[in-house]
This record gives sequence, structure tokens and C-alpha cells, in this order.
Amino acid sequence: MQCQCHHGAVTTTTFDPADLEAVADPYPLLADLRRCGPVTVLDSGFVAVTGHVAALDALRDPRCGTRPIAVRYLDGLPRGAARDEMSHRINFLDPPDHPRVRGLVSKAFTPRRVTAMGPWMEKTAYDLLDRLSREASFDLMAEFAHQLPSLVISEMLGVPAADREALTSFSDRTAPLLGVRVDDTERDDAIAAAEDFHTYLSALLDERRKAPGDDLLSALLLAEEDGERLSRAELLSLAATLYSAGHRTTRDLFTNGMSVLLEAPERYQAVVEGSWAPAEVVTEFLRHETPTLFVARIPYEAVEIGGQPVDAMAPVLVYLAAANRDPAVYDDPDEFRPGRPGPQPLSFAFGAHFCLGASLARAEAEVMLTAVARRFPRLRLGGDAPLRWHQRGPFRGLDALEVHP
Repeated sequence: MQCQCHHGAVTTTTFDPADLEAVADPYPLLADLRRCGPVTVLDSGFVAVTGHVAALDALRDPRCGTRPIAVRYLDGLPRGAARDEMSHRINFLDPPDHPRVRGLVSKAFTPRRVTAMGPWMEKTAYDLLDRLSREASFDLMAEFAHQLPSLVISEMLGVPAADREALTSFSDRTAPLLGVRVDDTERDDAIAAAEDFHTYLSALLDERRKAPGDDLLSALLLAEEDGERLSRAELLSLAATLYSAGHRTTRDLFTNGMSVLLEAPERYQAVVEGSWAPAEVVTEFLRHETPTLFVARIPYEAVEIGGQPVDAMAPVLVYLAAANRDPAVYDDPDEFRPGRPGPQPLSFAFGAHFCLGASLARAEAEVMLTAVARRFPRLRLGGDAPLRWHQRGPFRGLDALEVHP
């Protein structure tokens, strides 16, 4: 990676965002990029933001929008479900649409609804763990971390348990549509998955419209403010987004973090013995092994980010994972240290587009961690093969996490 001066202030670099998809550990590359400066112009024309303070600037500046990002994606999509979802995806909306839609969603996706899920989540977590072997190795990802978030978001949305695996597959297959670069095969499969996803959700939406239940999808249908309701296209996009975000990122948050705990047995024992509080451990999961590597923004006018000038309409990649390990705000940022001083990690972004499901994801991860520590106090990594990581779009996670009880 080569850095050189640009306009006397911002540096440019040969770093390519696609480079991260080819490495198991992106953090050394992100650290090299951050050493070029907290705001760096890439040869590709993207602006990379890697410093914590600069990331906050980009995420909370109302002049940095997301709608033009959707337009860039839409240019490469045919008419159909994938294009419709991108057109109405909540994280690609700017005012006045974004505050309107977010306000309506907030009326349905309430803290009370999340709190009410607590006992159900705990019981389901222990039920899943009680089915696992106490003698033979098993895949904690496939048998537990993949299962619980899928069941939780299915329960919240009113998706029948028998259908959850199909919807999980749809959401995983559509993830590449959010990537910086996508090959034709992945793109075609993602478009096909989006069609299947929307066909299913459309039928479920019709069922809930005829017979509303005590679920999130019914609540979204009924949500109203100042005479406004969500359109059918907005509801379909929201349901797909909530299912994907409610499953994939929570699964990766937990499994990514568990891999760090288990690679040093004394860390896991600190959880088992109660020396580390689950809430603090989950916060460090989010910071140390961020499941969403980046989000994008487009400034509508020339702005300053981290004190550096950025041109209007320049595509900005805010590397949350790099900001979460910025040595300017975290001491020894590569060390795993629950309860550390410093700001909250930016894993759920910040500002107007702060993740709607952040409290649910944290609650699920705490429940999962507590349940695993109680049921499997001597858990350790199993197998000799190195961990296999994947990156789909901005999302990073493990293919599997083999453990021994």
C-alpha cells in the first residue's frame, strides 16, 4: 500500500476496498490504511474514513446522505424485487423520507417489544444448547449462533418456524448486492434470491393484512402518524431488511466475538467465573471483531471530515472496523479488553442511521453468551484447521466455529 500527498492535506493510496475480501484478517490492512491518515482518497475515487473522530463527523453530518448510494446500486439492477428493495431500503433514505419511515417503524419496533422478547429468547437459547452433545465437538455457529437470531427475528415478524431457514438463505444470498464490487454470478444469484424473498414476504404481508397478529409485521402494517402509513413497497423492503439485519449481523457479532474469547482460554473463564460482565464482553465483541466492516455516505456538498476537505458527491466509505481500533481513542486497540475506557464502538453506526435493532442485537448476544457459559463452562476450540472467514458485501463473519464441550 502506497500513500502520497494530495491537495497538500488528504493523502491518496493504492488500497482497493476489494482487498479486504481476500484476507482472513482485515485489521492489519485497515491499520495500514489508517496510518495514511484518518481520511484518505483511494485511487478508485472512494474516500476511506478510518479514524474514530472522522467517522463520527461523516456519520452525523446531515449533509452526508445515503440516497445517492442507492442510485449507484440501482444502475446495475434490472426491474424487480432487488431494485424495489434497494429503492426503499431504510438505510438508503434521506429526508424527508427517512424521518417519516423511521418514525413509523419506531412506533412498531419499540423498546417494550424488545424487552418482552427477553424470557422467550432465554428459554429458546437454553433449549437449543440442551440438544447439543456434552462429549463430541460441534459447530457453535451452525448449531446455535445461526439458530437463535433466526428464531428471534422470525418470532418477532411472525414468520413460521418451518420457513425460517428459507428466509435465512434468501437474506445471506442477497447480501452481495451491498458489496463494493460483485461478480456476475453472485449478482445474478442475489437478484434471484431477492425475488424469492419478496414473493414470500408479499404473501405473508397479505396474510397479516387480512388477520393482524401480535407481531412486528402486523404492527408495521398498522403504524400511523399524522395520517401517514408505510406503503406496500416500503413494508416489503423493511421486512427484508429487518430479517437480514436481525439475523446475520447478530449471528456474526456473537460468533466473531466467541472466536476471540476461545482462542485464549483465560478469557472465556473470566466470563464463566463472572469476572467479566456479559454486557461489557458484548461491547468488546462489537469493537474488536466488528461484524459490519463499513457503511457508505455521499456528501451533497463539499464538507470537512476529520478536518479534511471532501468534495461534493464523493463516495465515502466509513470503515467502522477501523474506527473501532483507532489508537487515538483506544489504548492498545488490538487487545481484547472488556470494560475498557473509551467511547462506545461505532459498530451500529451513529446519527440518523443508527441501527434500529441495536438494543435487540445486544440483548440477544448477552443471552447467548450467558447461556453458553452456564451450559458449557469448559468450552474450548475444537479441530486443528484455522478459522475460515468470509466477507459478503460489508458483512464479515465465520463460516464455522467448531468447539469441544
